Amino acid sequence: MTGALQRLRADAQASAQVLASPARRRFDKLLRQLEQRRAELHAWAEAIPRWQQRHHEQLQPLLEQRKALDLAMIELLDGNAARIKLGKADRAYLSELVCDLAEPLIASGRDQLKPIFDRHSELGYDEEALAAEEMLKYALGAACGLDFGEIDELDSQEALFEKAQERLRQQDEHARQRDARRRARGKQAAFEPPPLRELYRKLAAYLHPDRAQDSSDVERRTRLMQCLNAAYKANDLIGLLELQAEIGLLDAAGVDAWSDARLAQYSRELTQQCKDIERELLRAEMAFCEDYGLEPATRLRPQHLDKLLARLKRQLEGELAAMRRDLRMFEQPQAFKCWLKAQRQLEWERDRFEQAFDDRSFFR
Repeated sequence: MTGALQRLRADAQASAQVLASPARRRFDKLLRQLEQRRAELHAWAEAIPRWQQRHHEQLQPLLEQRKALDLAMIELLDGNAARIKLGKADRAYLSELVCDLAEPLIASGRDQLKPIFDRHSELGYDEEALAAEEMLKYALGAACGLDFGEIDELDSQEALFEKAQERLRQQDEHARQRDARRRARGKQAAFEPPPLRELYRKLAAYLHPDRAQDSSDVERRTRLMQCLNAAYKANDLIGLLELQAEIGLLDAAGVDAWSDARLAQYSRELTQQCKDIERELLRAEMAFCEDYGLEPATRLRPQHLDKLLARLKRQLEGELAAMRRDLRMFEQPQAFKCWLKAQRQLEWERDRFEQAFDDRSFFR
């Protein structure tokens, strides 16, 4: 969307004989940032359908295989708990494994696993689910700024999510209003009206259908007026400037003639637009991760989704091969005991490493 304006800026820079001022350099930097963020948002829109198709074709069959192996492993672990003599620590760890494997399967509709879960848990599945839901309810409500009284009044998880979303929307709106007030308090040249309103009035007067010469010109002006109104409603400064360039009211010389005061005004608008698109990008990434149960350690980019899918596929294939080996081992009591002790040791070492890492992070 910023292509025409970028070309005008490039033409102006090519003809410039002096170094750009700080205000112009800031404007150019923000213009590039906005173009990059819009391109990334567009890349997300294009990447999601391709990801969905490849996920369905390549990962979903592997996920179904893992569910089947999880089910077989639960049944074997439950059977071994009854037929193999185990120490107290090994038996407790086995029960923990059974519950960890069975819980997501029960949540997905495998109610036949509830008796197995209940045999290996101090609380039954339904009791644990109710307690977990209650904890999630208060944690989510507190994170969204709800007090305990507001949370207690909500009688379902759906009502909680609706209330939380409403509170987040209110917070976003308050943030936008705060930014708008901050911009309004900013210093502006007395002879220059707000840039969006000035541009809108100028373009609206030029494009008004009453000034059309024929029916085709009326249709063209009507279309451009729709674009103008949409850009103004969205506070899209770049959209207005692009439209101005499209209809021939802005050229490279005009861009080069902008004063530092005008550039400062435009830069404030661009800064806000960059923030708004950054929020859209974060929402798109969070929604994607939530849909597919992902927790990226670093910022996820749409151009990296193919590599992510290939990595997940390799991980799943490795997990399936290891699960098949483990299932064969479960049929031999002595080998099963060795496997159980090895798993306990691995978990202990992992927990110890994570604790040491957390301690080092705390003292930095």
